[in-house]
Amino acid sequence: MSTGKPRLKAATLHLLVSGVIAGVVTALILLLWYPGQYAEIARGLKLIILVAGVDIVLGPLLTLVVFNPVKSRTELVRDISVIALLQASALIYGVHTVFVARPVALVFEGSQFRLVSAAEVEQKELVQASPGLRKLSLTGPIILGAREFKDAKEKSDATFTAFAGADIGVRPSFWQNYEQSAEKVKLLAKPLSILRSKYPGQKALIDRAVQESGLPDTALGFVPLIARGTEWSVLVDAESSAVKGFVKLDGF
Repeated sequence: MSTGKPRLKAATLHLLVSGVIAGVVTALILLLWYPGQYAEIARGLKLIILVAGVDIVLGPLLTLVVFNPVKSRTELVRDISVIALLQASALIYGVHTVFVARPVALVFEGSQFRLVSAAEVEQKELVQASPGLRKLSLTGPIILGAREFKDAKEKSDATFTAFAGADIGVRPSFWQNYEQSAEKVKLLAKPLSILRSKYPGQKALIDRAVQESGLPDTALGFVPLIARGTEWSVLVDAESSAVKGFVKLDGF
């Protein structure tokens, strides 16, 4: 008796179930940890697709290999349980990886913004952060500023720490409410006309970002953004410094 059709049917059913689970998990991740454009800016979308793809393929493929209707019910339950356990373990590991890589803060530091992931934060400094900033966000990045140096020694120490890979944007001891940095953002933000002049071939891209911001060109400024090697700029309200959106262009 051929087992090809039963195997294929079982694998297809497993694929459908896996697809639904992966879809729900992906939707929750995008909604909570990588909302809006942060999924692309933080390169989270590629990571999520990889995790979901591996999980969707792993279970059905193993089912296709081991499923055999000739086996007893006990054997089939055992085999499927082992596959489900392996698949669940892979999914949990993948989700944890995505969780650790999630962006938790958009910090204005110096003359630029930095998108900070949970993995980049200097965890030991969380106790030194201002009240309300001592726990990492679970619902997307919070917009923050980095305070000025208290004295020359702190500036010198921070410079050495930055050389070691920990800029002030990833250090909670320097975090402050964004409103406290708003005036500096206002002074340093460049007119959007400069970005248009620099990228004349990207008119449609800039136009779309402006439209999504809800403000006209004249009411917007831009500030460079550092985010895992990707080239973006932050659009800000030229008057209030409120973050109004992002455009995928190097602002430096």
